[in-house]
Amino acid sequence: MSAELRIPSAAAILVPLAELFPPLGCSSRPCDGTALRAWAAPYGLPTDAGFHRLAARLMPEDRLLSRWLTWTFAYDDWCDEGTGSRDGRVLDRMQARLRETMRTGHGSAEPLVASFADLWRSTAPRMSPAWARRFANRLELHADACRVQAVNRTYGRVPTAGEYPALRRHAFCGFVTDLLEPCLRIDVPGRLHTSPPWRTLVDASSDVIAWCNDIASLAKEQGDPHNYVRVAAERIGVRDPAAWVADRIAERVEDLRDAALALPGTCAELGVPATVAPVAVCLLAGPRAHVEWLLESARYRST
Repeated sequence: MSAELRIPSAAAILVPLAELFPPLGCSSRPCDGTALRAWAAPYGLPTDAGFHRLAARLMPEDRLLSRWLTWTFAYDDWCDEGTGSRDGRVLDRMQARLRETMRTGHGSAEPLVASFADLWRSTAPRMSPAWARRFANRLELHADACRVQAVNRTYGRVPTAGEYPALRRHAFCGFVTDLLEPCLRIDVPGRLHTSPPWRTLVDASSDVIAWCNDIASLAKEQGDPHNYVRVAAERIGVRDPAAWVADRIAERVEDLRDAALALPGTCAELGVPATVAPVAVCLLAGPRAHVEWLLESARYRST
């Protein structure tokens, strides 16, 4: 089993990093989470982490995003800590149920599937078939990454530094980036999705969020090999692995900024209207929103 890793304070690393991130597109408005709790209660989904506050930092007027975030993190916990964490066959069965739900709009009584069905019925009608295909593909990439993680956990294998970023990007529910579009009721054209600046914007935003999450969650997830700090310690052997990860985050923020600066020219070249801008703003502001939520949420606090 991997040796226990400790960092002095996640906040001591995350607070200075937050200053490097682009500012939020809007300030967080007060929200008590009553509506979210009322939606989640019938499915038994936990709401104590306060995902309504994270959603409000990006889309104060939209409740759909807070519901999707609540489902996403519950699903992530099931994949990382529940029955799906070490058994690829269990993951396959869950993925099959989610695919069927997307096809029919109906799910089983299982809480994760039933709540997904409710969300899908509220989401899919807003969007094009092309968006639905992109989302389904991203969900498949997530399942593939979770299968790899299940094998790694079984054998106690820490991913290499070369394979970790892509693995983490897909396993850390990368499909959330696609959910920004229906929440904003904006369908980003496929020709923009495949352009280098947009791909970099999506990937860099996901990477920064996931790696900051690794710093915050290290104490809670001791023993799990899927953490960039652990990869730096065991696969690279750096003396201060948390500081090394912080440097990688800062570098990735530069990629995020460069992609954002290149985006207007790409949109003009491809004939993409400026109406896609709110999605890009959320991708750009997502890392700071996530870090501010990490610093206030009880999800990763040591007991």
